Amino acid sequence: MGKAGVSVLAATTIGALAWKYKGLQEKHEGLLSMAAGLVVQLAESTAENESLKSENDYLKSATGASKTLKSYDC
Repeated sequence: MGKAGVSVLAATTIGALAWKYKGLQEKHEGLLSMAAGLVVQLAESTAENESLKSENDYLKSATGASKTLKSYDC
């Protein structure tokens, strides 16, 4: 194989590696975006859970139970 053949082979190999790297980089960015979205969902779910726990604790308290029962009086 002559110098021109080696140059073409090297250029093709470099181009293929660059294309493959770009594809992997895009997948990596997609995975990072998905992971960030999951972290946000987890934080929102945790906050909602804490809010519901606080509401439940209040409703079980004497004050909360009394106000709830009084709201059903006709």
